[in-house]
Amino acid sequence: MSSASISIRSAIVESAKNLDQAQSVGKQPPGFTYVPPTHARALDIEVTLVEGMRGAGKSFWWSSLVSEELRSFLHVGFPEARLPEKLEVMQGFGAGTASLEYPDAEQLIDLVDSFRPRSIWRAVIASKVKFGGDFARLSTWPERVKWVQANAERFAIELAKADARLEKSGGKLLILFDALDRLADDWRHIRPLAKGLLQVALDMRSTSNIRCKVYVRPDMLEDDEIVSFPDFSKLNAAKASLRWQRADLYALLFQCLGNASQGGDAFRNIAYETIGESASRRIRGPWALPQRLRVDETLQERLFERLAGKAMGSSTKRGKPYTWLVNHLQDGRDQVSPRSFFAALRTAADEQATDDELAIGYRGIQRGVQQASTIRVTEITEDYPWVKLIMQPLNGNLTVPCLVRDIESVWKRERTMESLVSMLSKQGKAAKLPPAHLEQGALGVIIDLEGLGMLNRIEGRRIQMPDVYRVAFGLGRRGGVKPLK
Repeated sequence: MSSASISIRSAIVESAKNLDQAQSVGKQPPGFTYVPPTHARALDIEVTLVEGMRGAGKSFWWSSLVSEELRSFLHVGFPEARLPEKLEVMQGFGAGTASLEYPDAEQLIDLVDSFRPRSIWRAVIASKVKFGGDFARLSTWPERVKWVQANAERFAIELAKADARLEKSGGKLLILFDALDRLADDWRHIRPLAKGLLQVALDMRSTSNIRCKVYVRPDMLEDDEIVSFPDFSKLNAAKASLRWQRADLYALLFQCLGNASQGGDAFRNIAYETIGESASRRIRGPWALPQRLRVDETLQERLFERLAGKAMGSSTKRGKPYTWLVNHLQDGRDQVSPRSFFAALRTAADEQATDDELAIGYRGIQRGVQQASTIRVTEITEDYPWVKLIMQPLNGNLTVPCLVRDIESVWKRERTMESLVSMLSKQGKAAKLPPAHLEQGALGVIIDLEGLGMLNRIEGRRIQMPDVYRVAFGLGRRGGVKPLK
């Protein structure tokens, strides 16, 4: 039994807790922050639209960028993020319930029934940039929105004054918006609010020093009722995406382990041994992962072998932990969210025997994928409620890879398409992101599932379902991770 393995196991659990990006208020230490090379652009204040799947880090950045301590760490450890030194960051809307800072979902529902959506978000901007005069004396959101809607010219004058003040001081103001799917309780209200927000975010680009950054899921950018306005293409063409490559995920893990209160010292020693450098240096402030361990996958795999072993079983025929874990968490678009990755690792750490020489083992990693699959399926069915209805009949009745006709046969037997059409008809315009190709029947729904990354095709014919969905949805696969029952 190794004391280093036990402490690193604790570090994995600590890291997973700190990286729980479902939390709306970021309280993680700066050392648990990592910026992949491809993500630096998403932090650029000139990038207004940031797209990311569930668990990719949208809420993480929304809740974290307001921290001066974290921004200071980014300046030192990740200068490629290029955040201005004199930058003020404020939150314009998010999953939290800070109604004093911005109107919450309940207030937004009332406001959008009485005012233009753009006026609502302009009132939020006016509050953040501290308009003076009559507006400064208003204390409620209905009063502020009413003033903005009735005083278009005054709004423009006050905005220009605020921009000039920032110019004089050499400062920049960045206002963050997240959780657009929680703007209201139903999509009848969400769509106009989201559209109005994107329009106002685009309007703010006419100023020199005031910028908005809107974090949004890909599905919302595919909704015509949200993005159908002039010049949306300008926002979309310049958007940044929060995508995680395999090297990025392991770099984030190593960055967190090296800064964990338990096991951090032990992990840093192993990390420096792996790259052949001395670990006898003093750390002032949070530890930053050495550059070689951020991008060199050969070194990363060598380091991860020290934690999880070399094989997913008695030999490498079943795979190597470093590649196996990510491969089995990828969706059909080859994307993995940090949330899924850390959920799997935490399960593996929690289930590892205390007296094992390794921090985590292959059996725990396999069970971790099962846990991550459950989380991912919960997320996809929350975002697309119709998915649960069409996947339920396939549970226990299908083994992949399979042919399209095998899926169609089950749906035909269970009258799944009829049930789907009936459900969506009852919901009407309140239906949440219905399948876009439903008019094509079962084949159209399969096309939509492919678009969501839930299915992909092998050699253009056979249908495969990635393990991150397959396991929790209860589909079989020869030689794969066992489905949940």
